[in-house]
Amino acid sequence: MPLPDIAELPQITARARRHAERFALPLRDQNWRGSLGEMAGTGTGSSLEFQDHRVYVPGDDPRHINWAAYARTGDYSIKLYRKEVRPSVDLLFDVSESMFEDSAKRIRVMELLLFSLCSAERAGASVRLFLLKGSQWKAIPDAISFAYDWVRLAESFDRTEASAPPDCLDALPLRVGSLRVLISDLLFPGSPESVLRNLTRQSGRSIILAPFAQDEVAPPWRGPCELIDTEAATIHVHRIDDKLLARYTAAYRAHFDLWKAATVRAGIPMARIASELDFATTVQNDAIPRKALVFL
Repeated sequence: MPLPDIAELPQITARARRHAERFALPLRDQNWRGSLGEMAGTGTGSSLEFQDHRVYVPGDDPRHINWAAYARTGDYSIKLYRKEVRPSVDLLFDVSESMFEDSAKRIRVMELLLFSLCSAERAGASVRLFLLKGSQWKAIPDAISFAYDWVRLAESFDRTEASAPPDCLDALPLRVGSLRVLISDLLFPGSPESVLRNLTRQSGRSIILAPFAQDEVAPPWRGPCELIDTEAATIHVHRIDDKLLARYTAAYRAHFDLWKAATVRAGIPMARIASELDFATTVQNDAIPRKALVFL
């Protein structure tokens, strides 16, 4: 697998941290449950965001008595504030060979992964990283995410069949109500519904960041070509004419039209992230308008 050399990753991480100062995962659009942190939750607590009133009962904190209401009614009531909690991010990272074959796409894939980790880190989120490849998956503890040990784990996966879908999603221990960030080029056949259904199970909210290379959209293939099956590491010789290229282009377009329609129905923002543009430009072109990412 042509993963980046580990020595390259600190430089990519530095760029990702700069990107995370301008853009962010959409964490503030959701109420959270869990341990104390910085985001608004569904319980009540002592943050500064007012939520509601209720009747005062012995044992309540007298600092929360609403004295203005008592002056009007003569009844004690207390102010309830929304509890501050730590958001949960489950990061699902497709490590299929097609994600890394093109050099520009490989770098963009890494930027998306490291940006997502940096953005979650800035938000004080609890992050779990899952590596996905066909029916195989591995969970990466948060402590080693930035230590890059996961690269060696990704290389240890067995080869899969060509374009194997990530049919391991139903086995992942996703947390209730977490934000699920799927980073995948989506270059596998079949209906998107099963993937989307798993992304939203257990009250989860999801976004999809789908990197792509321009050569996938408009391949420069003409005449006799050696086509490499990146998943199976096999070479096939084909003669590419205009008719065959038109069939490929139509199938590619139809595939992503299907994903776009399915994600709209599911209420899951999906952004296609170009590899050849600079990060800020492609994010502002697609991810921001689709609310897959937000400005800080």
